[in-house]
Order: sequence, then C-alpha cells, then structure tokens
Amino acid sequence: MNAIAPAFGCVYGGLPFEDALKCVVGLVEDPLPAEYAILTYSVGRILAQDFDAQMNLPAFDQSAMDGYAVHCADLTAGGWLPIIGRTAAGEAPCVLAQGSAHRILTGAALPSGADAVIAQEDVRREASRIHVAVVPSPGMNVRRRGEDIRRGDELLAAGTLLDWRHLTVLAAQGLAGIRVRRRPKVVLLSGGQELRGLGESLTAGQSRDTNMPMLAALLTAWGAHVRPMPIMEDSPAAVGRALEAAAVDADLILSTGGISVGDEDHVRDALRALGGHLPVLKVAMKPGKPLAAGKLGNAVFIGLPGNPMAALTGTVAIVRPLLARMTGTAPAATIRAHASFDMHRKPGRTEFVPVSLHQQDASVWAARVGPDGSGRLGPLLAATGFAVLSAQDADIHHGAMLDILPFMPSAAETSREMSYG
Repeated sequence: MNAIAPAFGCVYGGLPFEDALKCVVGLVEDPLPAEYAILTYSVGRILAQDFDAQMNLPAFDQSAMDGYAVHCADLTAGGWLPIIGRTAAGEAPCVLAQGSAHRILTGAALPSGADAVIAQEDVRREASRIHVAVVPSPGMNVRRRGEDIRRGDELLAAGTLLDWRHLTVLAAQGLAGIRVRRRPKVVLLSGGQELRGLGESLTAGQSRDTNMPMLAALLTAWGAHVRPMPIMEDSPAAVGRALEAAAVDADLILSTGGISVGDEDHVRDALRALGGHLPVLKVAMKPGKPLAAGKLGNAVFIGLPGNPMAALTGTVAIVRPLLARMTGTAPAATIRAHASFDMHRKPGRTEFVPVSLHQQDASVWAARVGPDGSGRLGPLLAATGFAVLSAQDADIHHGAMLDILPFMPSAAETSREMSYG
C-alpha cells in the first residue's frame, strides 16, 4: 500500500484525474469472492464465470402452430389425408404414419417422419381427414432443435451485470442458481452539524442531507449492498467513532463532507489516528477537488466533498470504476456525442459537465443542463450523465465531439453483454 503514494505522487495532492483514478482502483488487488445465488434473486448481480449453453433451445423439433404435421413428399395439392394421431405440448413424440396427417398443437414435439406443419386455418377438415389446398415447404411452421441457441454457444461473459434478459435465458438452460460476485459492502457516512436526515425538522441554518439518499440509491442500482449510518457530529472523537464502526464489515467506506481542511473538517485526522492511510488528498477535477482516498483496515475509504454535485461527480467518476474493479466488471463505457453548446473554460483540471442526450439526424447530441454550481440539485432532473472535458481541453464549441459518462449503463452497452451463436 505504501508504494502507491510515491508511484503517483499522491502525498502532494492535486493529482491529475487519471492518476488519481489509477491510484484509487489500485487499492483493490482482486475482485470480491464468488457465491451461489438463487436465479430469481440474481438480478443486479455480477456473473462470476463465463457461461456457455448447456443445452439446445429448442431442445427438440417442435410445432410453431396449432395444425397438422405432415411429410411434404406425401402430399398432393388438392388431395386428402387421413388424420392419425394427436400430440399436445408436453407429450412424448410420436411417429407419423405414412401418407397421413398428425394433429399437433403449438410447442408439441414434431412426430418422427414429419417435416412441416400446416396451420389449422389453412386446411379444410371433414371428420377424420383434411383437404390440403397447397403443399407446404419442408420446415414450414417448425421450430428446429437448437435454432435459437445451440449447446456450446458462448452466451454470457464473467462480469455481466445480470438483468431480466439474462435470467430468462439461464432459466431456459435449466439453471436454478448461478455463481455471482459478492455484492460490495458500502458504508455511507455524512458529516456536518448543519445536516438533518430524512423527515427530521429543520431549524434556522440547517439543511437536509441529500447526499445519503442520492448515493444510497445510485450505489444500490450499481449492485452494491449499502449501509447508511447516522450523520456524524463535527468533533474528532465522534468522527473517529463513526469511522471505526464503519470499518468493521465494509469493503468501501464512502463519506461526504468534512474532508477538506476547514475548522470543522476532521475526517482526515480521525482516519489517520485509526491507522488509516490516505495516498490521495485532492484531485485536479471540477467539481470535487477535495477528494481523499486510501485504506482503513481492510476497507477502501473515499472521502467526497459535501456539496451534492461534487459528491455525485466523485461517485460517478471514481467510485463506480472502483466498484467495477471489486466485482470484476469492465469500467462504464463512455458515449460519443456532439456538443450542442459553447463553453469557455480554462485548461488544467478535468471537468465534469451535466448534460442530457438527444438524437438528431442519426447523431447523438449533448445539451448542457443548468448553470454551474456544485451545490445545485435542479440540473440533476434533466441530466443523464457528465460530459468529460480533459485537463488539456480549452474552449468547447458547438458540434465538438465529447465523451459522455452516463449515470447508468446505456442500452447499447448492456446489449453487448449477451452474444448469440
């Protein structure tokens, strides 16, 4: 651990964003262990192993329609066939009698010797025979074994965030459960004597803690197991007690507020007093510069600013890649979009600008939402992600290509998790 600080110059503070991110992700050596989870409770979990198809889908040739199974070579347009036999879904397959039609229902196994199904609405039935006006082609209205998924197909890769699509396919493969990564245990701390929790009344000069519900909801959506703790009092002893309690059973301790160097900012000193290590103290990013990261016992610690937009920026840009490392997933993919705004800026810090995305003439455009301000909440209602402006970028002009870091995975990103043979 101590080797991290010299490698990145972390102890001096003001790291370039890219170096700070490497430093933080490097605090985790290996992904969290795998565990078995019942399939119906695996949504939002991270697959711990590659999964190849273990059986064909469909598992047997079957009818796609209610109708009559036939052997096409036995038919003559305008001819009649006797109906011999009947098979419903779930019944064992039969043998097609030569020169006959076999009554069959949707999903039922195709009789041996049959190569097509004539839909019941396409024939005229009289008693126990049917009139065939048009001879079908072989394979008509038949679902062939393995035409959807073949045994051995590569279906899911380790690191896939499981959703309803994946669970549907895994259930069809006969699985009752699957090996997934243990959820990261994240403890949330908020500091500030001016803060009050949900539902608590306010007095003059007090504010509601919005970081706790915001981060709890976001981290839960990303697959973490979140444990919020009471708001910390602004005293070294109280902060120390809270940190010590948080580290008991946590993979990540995430605090907001009290991380800078003000009179009431006690988190850094309290963490060091407990034997913690902080190789990152501040980052050249906007918003969110006063960001600290390190270890406390076996837990990674990240201290975020108290302003909500700054706390969100640190969570999306740094905490999410850290969680990806813990769960063995790939970092969130960025989306390329055209800027639909002009922006004057001074290079030197990586900047995260709230934007909303929209489609126009087959191109994706990013519109800036709301005015600047790390304490603002209004822009979040319209924003879908951050435009990431590198430290080298100067003024942004309308039409320029931007990298957009979405708050949640995009449909294009999640669709790449499943492949079909």
